[in-house]
Amino acid sequence: MLFLCPAAVRADGPGSYYFIAVQNGSYNFKGGEAQLEESYKALQGMVKLADAQNARLTLLFSAQYAVYIASDPARMAELEGWKKAGHEVGAYHQGPDTRAWDGYSDLPEEDFARVNKKAGKSDPAQTHKEYFEALGRLEPAIKSGCMQDGKDKKFLASAPFYEICGRPDDKGVNNFVAVTGGERPGKSLSVLHPADKAGVLAARMAFASLSSGVYGASFKSSPSEFGAFYAWLSFLKGKDPQGLRSRTVSSAVEGKLLPEKEVKAAAKPAKTAKTAKAEKKVPQLEPDPPVDLPRLRPVPSFYGKVGKLMFGPRAGGKNLEQRTRCGDGLCDAFERAQAGRCPRDCGN
Repeated sequence: MLFLCPAAVRADGPGSYYFIAVQNGSYNFKGGEAQLEESYKALQGMVKLADAQNARLTLLFSAQYAVYIASDPARMAELEGWKKAGHEVGAYHQGPDTRAWDGYSDLPEEDFARVNKKAGKSDPAQTHKEYFEALGRLEPAIKSGCMQDGKDKKFLASAPFYEICGRPDDKGVNNFVAVTGGERPGKSLSVLHPADKAGVLAARMAFASLSSGVYGASFKSSPSEFGAFYAWLSFLKGKDPQGLRSRTVSSAVEGKLLPEKEVKAAAKPAKTAKTAKAEKKVPQLEPDPPVDLPRLRPVPSFYGKVGKLMFGPRAGGKNLEQRTRCGDGLCDAFERAQAGRCPRDCGN
């Protein structure tokens, strides 16, 4: 029967494959120990749900999380069971330019001190060597990772070869594997982080529209994202009940499910003596050309000329109506011209 129905053996449902990554952060802040324990409980539940439908996870660990697992024999034995079930262990790093910096960096001493001060920390520098020594306690040969670091090129140079957080098109849809060279050679896949109801809905619509390729989604091992993870697995179970199209990041790349496409970084123009001299010379800015503002045609007022209208008393606050009134104590020109009109003011 297996030979008669090869398509059913390969996969069921749509023609696209998928991978699911779980990010396990550092929790290297005050009070983070309690949240790390809650995170591990959520991680245990996520792996259990994935095992129930034969879905393979790519578990990405920070150095702090790796030490937490390796320091307890029971947790370490549990991790070994996860690996035997087909789940992959990878690296998760958040650099100094992120909000949740894990404290590891290869930045020069001056730059590190400035970043450390900005982050409100005083811990000594931990380089990529210490970082990967911690991860090596879980898996000595790490292939996949999510390295969120936009400044530390030296640290990224030692990153795993397969990257899922470095693509600018973070939509989760993968029609090719991006191959990069230069300072950081590697292969990368796109991934979506559907952490809420709207995100899961967007991921479902994108996945359902695929007829080939590989779809990637990632979640954090936290109680707040457990519901989204559960909803995503439930959707995948309806599309792939036996988990035949589930892959880890490394197996998706190494399984040749996608063609590879070379992606070249934008090359910086080389500076010559002529261009360097031109940069030092301050350019003279030409004055802006005069702007010819359109003139508005005058519109006749319904009330006559504005200059002849009076609103309120004149400047000085004196009332002209009172100045021509008999008995105001003033003998003005109007009263003097008419003799006997105001004897109280001008006399006889």
